[in-house]
Formats: sequence, C-alpha cells, structure tokens
Amino acid sequence: MNGNKNMIKKIRHIGVIVSNIYEAVEIYKKLLDLKDEDITFVPPRGTETDTVFAFIPLGDIELELIQPITEKFKVFLGNPREGINHIAFIVDDLNQAVQKMLEKGIHLGHVTKDGILDMQRSRVAYFNPQHTGGILIEFVEPK
Repeated sequence: MNGNKNMIKKIRHIGVIVSNIYEAVEIYKKLLDLKDEDITFVPPRGTETDTVFAFIPLGDIELELIQPITEKFKVFLGNPREGINHIAFIVDDLNQAVQKMLEKGIHLGHVTKDGILDMQRSRVAYFNPQHTGGILIEFVEPK
C-alpha cells in the first residue's frame, strides 16, 4: 500500500448502479438535505439515451448514480447489479499509475479494449473488476 501513497491523490467519485434514477435521487435528496439545483443529470431529464447519470456533490467527492436504460448498455457495463459499481481515484500521472497497477497483476480492459479513455477534461483508466475484488477501479488524470 505504501507504493500507492503518492500515486493516488483522493477519491473523485463513487459510482452506484440504480434501477430508477429519479427515485434514487429523491432518496438522496431527503437523506442529505439537497435541493433540485444540487443535482446534475446527464443527459438532461427527458433526453432519450442508453443510460442516465445523476451527479450528487458530497464535499470534495461526488456520488455518481447510474441507471442503464438499454440492454446494449447493460451488457456494455457487464450486466451490473444495483449497488456500488466503481470507485474513481484522482492520480497525477495516469501512465505511471497504470504501470504500477500492471506490475501488481491488475489489468486494464473494462469499458474499452485497453481500458483507457481520453476525454475532454481528463484521461481515464478502467481496471478489470476480476482483478480488483469485483468493483471497477477507475483512475482519473485531470487535464
């Protein structure tokens, strides 16, 4: 664990699969005393999509609620059950962090073939849940 001390900076978000995102949001609003304007839906409500996300701020991290809509997206996610799906960690150097994980026998390959996505605001690596105790681990390097 000591080798990861400088590699991982903090938890960025926790992803949770839900069967009904709007019901789940209402539960969290009540639980955490949140208002509608505290929640961000992606895509916006009423948009036809493969999946719906709701982002809920929790101090320095976010709770990312995920409702897969289509069978295609459910299969893409590996037919997940409800509950915690992934934990995303911020890292300074994605390439170095990935290399350290590979040296430990923890392999990429979830979501994309090589497990790495280059997004608009960050680079992201996904580690195969078969190597991480059943929970998808995501490393995020902000740009």
